[in-house]
Amino acid sequence: MPASIAMSSVILNNPDKNLVFHLFANNVSSEKIIRFNQLSKENITIICYEISDNFSINPDTLVLHVSASTCLRFVVPQILNKVTSRVLYLDCDVLCTSNLNELINIDLTDKYSAVVPDLEKTQEKQCASCNIPYGEYFNAGMIYINTDMWVQNNLTEKAFVMINSGKVYKFADQDVLNILMQGKTVFLPKCFNYLTALTAGGKEDNLIGNDAVIIHYVTGNKPWYKLYLTPLYQHYIESSCWANDKLLLANENAPSTTRRYAKLLASQHKYFSALKYYLLYLKHKAFKRC
Repeated sequence: MPASIAMSSVILNNPDKNLVFHLFANNVSSEKIIRFNQLSKENITIICYEISDNFSINPDTLVLHVSASTCLRFVVPQILNKVTSRVLYLDCDVLCTSNLNELINIDLTDKYSAVVPDLEKTQEKQCASCNIPYGEYFNAGMIYINTDMWVQNNLTEKAFVMINSGKVYKFADQDVLNILMQGKTVFLPKCFNYLTALTAGGKEDNLIGNDAVIIHYVTGNKPWYKLYLTPLYQHYIESSCWANDKLLLANENAPSTTRRYAKLLASQHKYFSALKYYLLYLKHKAFKRC
């Protein structure tokens, strides 16, 4: 679902453009591929790429919540350089909430990419760790890439050498890309990759300015879970082919999650539903003790 919602948001806010989506996936069912293709229109093209399970990354490099699939960013520009000199890479946990004209018209001559600096707390740790000037460590959830320059400088090969070297990078591919692209990026305002961390109820969207072009939901609390669903994200779900799908409660199956959702429902004056989930919480808690 997340990829489809992200794509739908781009389509809805850019009706004036001919869009080509290159979807890189691993072990995605044919049913989901069919649903992705429902987004296709006269000016919308969907191309799906199945990524092999043999995608080789040194597991000792991957820490925190980072998975090997995140390193797909290393191969996307190399593959797509055959068809385009510019590509907008987006993580799945994003929403496009405005027209992309300003972003795609940025001059990338002699630059690898256009990016947005990461949060200050990340800058404080990662700039020193990656030997990058303070303020120039970017978040890799949105990268507008010059694929010609990427290929000319063999960034894919260099990135895999680094990630498999045995050195542990806290943010894996993001650290590697920051190191490789240092001094060759265009830094953009945060509205092009507005980072937000959700709490129960998803009220954080209310704090985002109207100038936001791309909203990026960082941390494991994602808006496609009931506990963190935001009104804005719900709007884009309802505008997609996933509108009738039931959402999972949260990203973890724990009794405390059910209790938190019951509390959220009660705060919204949905008392019957709150009671139902609280009783479910008590049942899960009792079962866990057994």
